[in-house]
Amino acid sequence: MNILAKRERIEEIQYLRGFAFLAVVLQHAIGHYAYLPEAGVQDGAMLGILLIAAKFAVPMFIFITGLVLFYNYTSEVSFWSFIGKRCKDILVPYILWSTVYALWFQTGGEGLWSGLKIVVADWFTGKASYHLWYVVMSIQLYLLFPPIQRAVLPLWRRSKPWTLRAGFALLCLVYVLLTTKVGVIGEAASKLHIPVLTPLFTEYADRNALYFFIYFVMGAAAGLNLQAWKQWMLKRQGVFLSLYAILSCILFYKIMASFRTKDGYVIQYNDTLLVQPFMAVFLLLSVVTMCIAAVWLHQYGNGRLKKLFNLLGQYSYGAYLAHALMLTAGTFAADALLPGWNVSLRTVIAFIFCALLSVLTAAALGKFRLGRFMTGAPAPRKRDV
Repeated sequence: MNILAKRERIEEIQYLRGFAFLAVVLQHAIGHYAYLPEAGVQDGAMLGILLIAAKFAVPMFIFITGLVLFYNYTSEVSFWSFIGKRCKDILVPYILWSTVYALWFQTGGEGLWSGLKIVVADWFTGKASYHLWYVVMSIQLYLLFPPIQRAVLPLWRRSKPWTLRAGFALLCLVYVLLTTKVGVIGEAASKLHIPVLTPLFTEYADRNALYFFIYFVMGAAAGLNLQAWKQWMLKRQGVFLSLYAILSCILFYKIMASFRTKDGYVIQYNDTLLVQPFMAVFLLLSVVTMCIAAVWLHQYGNGRLKKLFNLLGQYSYGAYLAHALMLTAGTFAADALLPGWNVSLRTVIAFIFCALLSVLTAAALGKFRLGRFMTGAPAPRKRDV
């Protein structure tokens, strides 16, 4: 039976969604400006610092998915009713926005039938725009949730806390080792020529849910033991924040060292790609750090700041889908207002414009019944985790 538990609202979830949304927008604003010819090494350094601070975005969204699902669904779900709800809230908005981006970015040289095939192919691959890969990956997690939950719940109920902690630590180690084998797995998959699976481990490996599973597992662990998770984090917050600061400094050093090439200084951020051993450890710490920040905000933040991040969290999915289009407007506005100005400053201005326009677009669409199909915004209800 598919039972959605009526449980206490988790205030911090909306804050975390707001954090992650802003971090995504910032990353993509950096991606637009960092490689411009006028960007100097000082811009590369400044944008590198901002990028390090924002890299938690995708792992955080995955963590939230695992946490909310395992927190809300306390008994085994019915596969088809569960997937039906996700189709309305996640898949339909994705398909509509994917179509918008596919049509927006088409060169116009395709015929009607060829163009239609491109649009439909983009639904499955997430290639209509650079940010839609994440939705393709997250859909895999939703499809896998019912069987995963069916396996996890009995194990969680029978196991002692120390065995669960040991099991999670082991999975973290397995994941770090997995990130060292992505190329090997891809080479093996390319020789098998299995439809769907081979591309998922080769051309589309960057959107393969297997390579992000640890963040979903961490979210599940938090959702199943929410109060224990909070206590565990806060009790060791000094250790986690110190380790996060140390690894951030190391990552910054690696970034700056990578700028020096045989062709001179070249701004690049390859050391921040998500599926790498060092980044795996760094991102796990980043998720914990942002969770601590969300708890702090809930406990000590002022009312206006809480309302801001509640608003960002409420519209985060629709704003995420819209933000690539809004970034075009944001960069145009920043360049028009500050022509020839400092690249780092223009990045920040474009980020602010893009975030604002994206949220306003999602909020405006959410006001209308048809608009909700593009945002996944639910009809008003009494509780929303």
